[in-house]
Amino acid sequence: MLAVGGGLLATAQLAGAVGGSSSFTKGGIFRVGTTFPSVQVDPQLAYITTAWWLEYATAAKLYNYPDRRGPAGLRLVPEVASKFAVSNGGTTYTFTIRKGFKFSDGMPVTAKNFKHAINRVASHDLASPGAGFIIDQRGTNIVGAQEVNRGEATDVGGVTAKGNKLIIQLTSPDSAFLSKITMPFFQATSTKLPLDTEIVNVTDITTIPSAGPYAFSRNDVDTLTSLRENPFWRAGPGRMRPRNLAGVDVQWNLNGIWLFQQVESGELDLGPLSVADYEWVARKYGVNKTRFWTKPTNCTGFLPLNMANDLFKGNPKLRRAVAYAIDRRAYTAQVGPYAGQPWSHLLNPSVPGWRNVNPYPLNRPNLAKARKLAAGHFRDGKITVYYRSSGTVNPAQAQIVRQDLINLGFEPNNITMKGFPGGDIYTAMGRRGTDADIGVSMGWCSDYPDPSNWFDSLLRGGYNFSRMDSPRWDRKMDAAASLVGPARLKAYGQLDIDIMRQVAPMAAERTYNNRYFFSDRVNPKSLVYQGVYSDWSIPALALK
Repeated sequence: MLAVGGGLLATAQLAGAVGGSSSFTKGGIFRVGTTFPSVQVDPQLAYITTAWWLEYATAAKLYNYPDRRGPAGLRLVPEVASKFAVSNGGTTYTFTIRKGFKFSDGMPVTAKNFKHAINRVASHDLASPGAGFIIDQRGTNIVGAQEVNRGEATDVGGVTAKGNKLIIQLTSPDSAFLSKITMPFFQATSTKLPLDTEIVNVTDITTIPSAGPYAFSRNDVDTLTSLRENPFWRAGPGRMRPRNLAGVDVQWNLNGIWLFQQVESGELDLGPLSVADYEWVARKYGVNKTRFWTKPTNCTGFLPLNMANDLFKGNPKLRRAVAYAIDRRAYTAQVGPYAGQPWSHLLNPSVPGWRNVNPYPLNRPNLAKARKLAAGHFRDGKITVYYRSSGTVNPAQAQIVRQDLINLGFEPNNITMKGFPGGDIYTAMGRRGTDADIGVSMGWCSDYPDPSNWFDSLLRGGYNFSRMDSPRWDRKMDAAASLVGPARLKAYGQLDIDIMRQVAPMAAERTYNNRYFFSDRVNPKSLVYQGVYSDWSIPALALK
């Protein structure tokens, strides 16, 4: 459980996509089984990776990410908007809306549907988690969105729908705006959806009309969620995505003991594996060849070092010493094979602009350097460690960190360990005046593929568990944010390395992989891993 938290812009129309070949079999239902409870399906409330995986198949957006592998899948291309223009010093965006897109209830998509999406996101009563992305004084702040979010209005005045034009006014320029507006929160949304009420139960494809290749056809909470083809979606300008499957069925809350056998036999097409199964499946089917796949996510695991408390405040040498002393390989190994790699800085390989430079050792600690840096900087020698107490992996990682601190020079009796179940550690670490010096088994997944999301959220925003507060580095982050294109990504990539080396507000530990086991019904040549949402493209997927 991680905290959910750069776009490369291409203005050329996507001409076809991997996975859309006519050689693939058309039709069939892709069957998924999971032990987890169901996710929200309301487009302005869904905010978890599984929900966004489904919505990547149902949503139509102004600009979208193509169903392509690798870097090509990170380039924004026009979808419902044929083009856009920026005026008034970077504060006004004017999108031109295409004709031809229709919702699954047959209604045409217009500029008003995107305005309705923004009104729902900003709605005080609906309480969408997307509101923070359009009322951010340091980022995207749409004129009038704050008033709606406070309940003082129901219409975001800074968004205007005139014919085929959607005009969005920002209070100040934000070069990451286009990446943010492609989040599923801001998809074309039917005006049938109320501003103040969540849609939970779905009975057919008209309950939550969708304008993408697929639509939600059923949602029985904690039992079954289904997608079926949008009958009004036809290939045309902006509609060049593949569509091979007839639909998807996701069964929730299943007994994990039987899921592996069901996928192995073909009763299900995708399901979870236990840690004990990974090596066996890898030996039988290979890795990233036919049925067993491991793919990186846009997430980084780290240990935030609280710079507001006495131990680490004004103490960069001790913070750097911790980063040199931790055993990243042992820490990562606790989650099982193929689950991730040791890592030592913030931006991971799924984030545009990342640099393949590791400022701290990956495979074994450098205790000699760590102890030299820490010498004379232990303050009173006492340290409080918050960790996640649920499961077996989290406590095991906490014990590794505890031993790393002992190896660095902390006395065992001076290390206080405090456990918190599940995601409660984020609440505990975020509490003002917390006595935590370090948090264990914490991490971040970016909401949109722009490096600013990492810096703004983790180093000076609402998830700044390190309590970093530095005007000098704020100016550097502002300078990087003001850039566009390759210069922006290069600046953020270097800033990542510089902050980790010089400030060390956190000790990065690992990257994350998703691991998948497919049935033999799935055509492996159709598998397109979408790096933005860290999952497979449903429209590209095909059965044999």
